[in-house]
Amino acid sequence: MDSEPNGMNSLYLLAIRGTLSKDSIEDSRTLHNATAGAPSSVAAAQSLGDLSHMVYVPVESAKSGEFLILDIWNSMEGLNQFFANPQVQQQAGQIFSARDPVVWYAADNFSTYHIPSPYGKNDRFVSFARGLVQSRDTAITKNNAIVTSQLNKIRRAGNLSHEAYFKMMPPGTPESTEFLAVDAWMNASQMKQHFQDPEFLQSINDFFSDPPTTSMWQHPPGDWVEW
Repeated sequence: MDSEPNGMNSLYLLAIRGTLSKDSIEDSRTLHNATAGAPSSVAAAQSLGDLSHMVYVPVESAKSGEFLILDIWNSMEGLNQFFANPQVQQQAGQIFSARDPVVWYAADNFSTYHIPSPYGKNDRFVSFARGLVQSRDTAITKNNAIVTSQLNKIRRAGNLSHEAYFKMMPPGTPESTEFLAVDAWMNASQMKQHFQDPEFLQSINDFFSDPPTTSMWQHPPGDWVEW
């Protein structure tokens, strides 16, 4: 992977989406906590720049076997070093029967936000919109216009944050136009309603050059090691 495209203080999102190797969520939880969540694994990841590790299953069908890990790093060098460890790769192979790991970096000049949650609103859900954009400059204009025009409405629907990323590409290759929008929510039903809103659907279809892949995620049941 490339290194530090936006400077030493950049944040990188590692999204690993795949299919769990175990048949039950509880067996998967036990395996995850004994491998990726083991104290030695957590300490190694954090020492190399892993700031956050969160796990999710789909909102619509938690029994589908799909699983999502989201890690936020502040060092590409540390991320590469961590996943170059054969033991780490072996652990990932134990958790997933198939997986698609992608590293994304925070997009410059895109309007993003993080709004506090009211007291007692502790549930968290995540939505993804992933696809190709015509150009980065066009995407900036469209993203910022959507945020400006829809922020009040989307906040009333329980939205907490909006983050914008581009896919990390290998050194020496052109910049990617593959874009990922990640939004956090405090209400699943309102999140799903928003994804059916005609205004939102029109704006997202105008934003991407092809129909994007969208998905909604929630925390799986049980006590998972996260940080």
